[in-house]
Amino acid sequence: MSAASAALFLPRQLFILGLIIVQLCVCLWFLFAAYDIRLYPIRDFGYIIHEFDPWFNYRATEYLAEHGLEKFFKWYDYESWYPLGRPVGTTIYPGMQMTAVAIWEGMKKVPEFTMATPSALLALRPAFNLANSLGFAFVPSVPDVFHYVPMSVNDICCMIPPWFGSIASLFTGLLAYEISRSVNAGLMAVGIMAIIPAHLMRSVGGEFDNEAVAVAAIVCTFWLWLRSVRTPSSWPYGVFAGASYAYAAAAWGGGPIFVLNMVGVHALMLVVLGRFSTGVHKAYTLFWVIGTAGAIQIPVIGWQPIRSLEQLGPALVCLGYQVLGFCDMVRRYKKMDAREFVRFRVQAVGVLIGGVLVVGMLLYPTGYFGPLSSRIRGLFVKHTKTGNPLVDSVAEHQPASSGMYTSYLNLPLDYALLGGIVSCWKRNNGFYFLVLYGFIAQHFAGKMSRLVLICGPIVAVSCAIWCGFLLDQLLEPFLLFLGKKPGYTVEDEEEQPTESDSNGNATAAKEKAGAKAVAAKGKAKATKDSAKTPPKVAKKSSRKAEARVLEEWEEEERPGGAAQFKKALKNGIKEAIPEDFQQQYSDFRKMFDSTKGMTIRAVVAVAFVMYTLTIGGTIPRIVTFVRHCDNVAQSLSNPQVVYSVRDRTGKTHIIDDYLKGYQWIDQNTPKDARVMAWWDYGYQITGIAKRTSIADGNTWNHEHIATLGRTLTSPEKKAWNVIRHMADYVLVWAGGGGDDLAKSPHLARIGNSVFPDHCGDDDPKCNKFSFYSDHTPTPMMAKSLLYKLVMHGENGVQVNQALFKEVHKTQNGLMRVFKVMNISEESKAWVKDPKNRVCDAPGSWYCVGQYPPALEKLISKRKNFAQLEDFNKVGQVRSAYSQMIEQERSGKGNSEL
Repeated sequence: MSAASAALFLPRQLFILGLIIVQLCVCLWFLFAAYDIRLYPIRDFGYIIHEFDPWFNYRATEYLAEHGLEKFFKWYDYESWYPLGRPVGTTIYPGMQMTAVAIWEGMKKVPEFTMATPSALLALRPAFNLANSLGFAFVPSVPDVFHYVPMSVNDICCMIPPWFGSIASLFTGLLAYEISRSVNAGLMAVGIMAIIPAHLMRSVGGEFDNEAVAVAAIVCTFWLWLRSVRTPSSWPYGVFAGASYAYAAAAWGGGPIFVLNMVGVHALMLVVLGRFSTGVHKAYTLFWVIGTAGAIQIPVIGWQPIRSLEQLGPALVCLGYQVLGFCDMVRRYKKMDAREFVRFRVQAVGVLIGGVLVVGMLLYPTGYFGPLSSRIRGLFVKHTKTGNPLVDSVAEHQPASSGMYTSYLNLPLDYALLGGIVSCWKRNNGFYFLVLYGFIAQHFAGKMSRLVLICGPIVAVSCAIWCGFLLDQLLEPFLLFLGKKPGYTVEDEEEQPTESDSNGNATAAKEKAGAKAVAAKGKAKATKDSAKTPPKVAKKSSRKAEARVLEEWEEEERPGGAAQFKKALKNGIKEAIPEDFQQQYSDFRKMFDSTKGMTIRAVVAVAFVMYTLTIGGTIPRIVTFVRHCDNVAQSLSNPQVVYSVRDRTGKTHIIDDYLKGYQWIDQNTPKDARVMAWWDYGYQITGIAKRTSIADGNTWNHEHIATLGRTLTSPEKKAWNVIRHMADYVLVWAGGGGDDLAKSPHLARIGNSVFPDHCGDDDPKCNKFSFYSDHTPTPMMAKSLLYKLVMHGENGVQVNQALFKEVHKTQNGLMRVFKVMNISEESKAWVKDPKNRVCDAPGSWYCVGQYPPALEKLISKRKNFAQLEDFNKVGQVRSAYSQMIEQERSGKGNSEL
């Protein structure tokens, strides 16, 4: 070490230590921001569950906490989907419920305590106060004491989204680091993911929905997968990647499809790019085997990973990996040259393809393969309709608009492309995953607006890589002044340049330098993640006979295939470049890291910072983005059953009609009362009102929902003839806006898909059940029960009091409850009798309820709904609606239908 280097050693280490402390503090601030921005609902309304689905998730969590996991998976719920009931244990993704109960059990084991705030934290108060005075957002407050009390299940369910918002942000930072190897990029990814609206949309306090937990599991899985394929010796991370995938699959219905296929396609891409190795082989095999073994334990998933067309692809990739691994083993044993190896591998792959085709042809007629669901099919068709009117009626299943991208991705989207371009200079395995993720997320979100949430992580990562690149360039000259080794030296003219992160620690290049190349005979040796020995090199034939250091993902010079082709192409391109140009580039790189170059770069860095802070406009854009995110978080804070509005004077009013309406039902109706309403409200009826519902937000039984839709949109006497056998009360949402009348055309359309006589096959969209341009109802709508219940007492509309009697109307008229007169006690008793349920085996828990005999004539009119997804079923006639959508897709449809 020279005297100058020794003199600069201490200042450099102090600078790096200070930088690490600043980065750590900023990271903690970002994680707190992710938590704090999601607490608006808790502060404004308390611990209240939001929306529709979260109420079911909370009710399921309560059941799990009370009865345990074994009974939970055998829970047949007769208080929903009356009279059939619902096998909750086999139709739910229980990961979130299990997480909540695990936290609840853990908190119970810690006794209540009060602790004085450590003096070290109290000393930070002046700094926090200063940050507040300077306008910084999401600055924590330091209390005098910390008081711990075990939380209830309800409160834990409300707080899980903020907690996991921080966890997802942390894993997004790790994912960004794995792709870029820049600490600053990882740090910026944490901050962007913490507040980006695409992540907020399903993770504010009280939004106890599957995505609140799943996003964290998804990003964690992606990070672990990329970590497992960083180098050939990184494969043990595949174990954790598989476990993380199993959790993601248990937590979210999209987990077994999106996560599994993302990793599977990336694994296939690595083969195409010539980056297959024993390490990648082990990593993906462990990922798929462990992940699948965990996923199939979830009853709702079962054997789908090896039966469903949506998940067979990754299974085939795993099978292909075993064949490729076998080929490599034979190559090493027989010491094959490139030509022999290529011939042998082609033959092996041909046998694999032939075997797969034969097995597929044998299994296809048996119905072994599950069909693509309507939601998944909708992601790959040009049109916005799936052929299922129930799915088509859900707003979040419609394509995302440009305005939605602007609102939910905002400023980071403007810089995402720049981050992708910067990543091109570090084309590691993570880079190709970045490209793949970006393409798939953009395509799927364009088909279904709900999937904008999966764009959040990739946009945050891409933007963060650009930000990290700028920060690294700003810090680099100062680190060079303090004695850091330049990125390009004279010795590097014959080797690849060393790359370092913003803290001055060699990362990818250090690993690359530690790679052990193949011996002259081609014997493979695994690379090390962190090796301190000088790199061995692999000889390559060129006019200069230059030596090449193995890349971090390589374990050997693989003969044949894409890897050898790419190397030959690169060598050809390099040899085509004039030597004078190469020398000029070498001279420029040395000057760039010289004292003169460092001085120029330092001046440019300072000038850039001054420009950004003053006239560049970047800071105002960042402030606007943060405010936008804060506004979105506040707009998402209304729990729906309770929300706030402002009058013309600016005074805030709390509208709690829905909450009070459900509470009235709970307090004023018999415990065994059955409440009919459109399927949207079923979760809230069972969760808040604690009464039996006819249907809820799950789509597992299309025919039953269609029966409900047909009943509500039928004339009142015709509807009453059905309802008196199924319900004691009917609940409707009124008051305009998104009330039941606004939704009613969908109800009629869904009913017509199973009861073709409702609107008729000549009117598959049920246009005869709608409003005219002057907002007056069509005759069919005006006669319907739903119209009369919603409009009862207004504009001369009256419901027949002998059939339905209004018993409650909320303060603002947003919910109305009607008692069904002269219900059939005989049908009610018949349904309640366990003898009338059909069990799958004697003594089994799986016993399906049946419609009462009085409804046998109605049920016999139903046609099983065969939608476009049922391509492997024969002998079924599709509904007029499905046929219409199919004709529209083929270009033969009548747009006037």
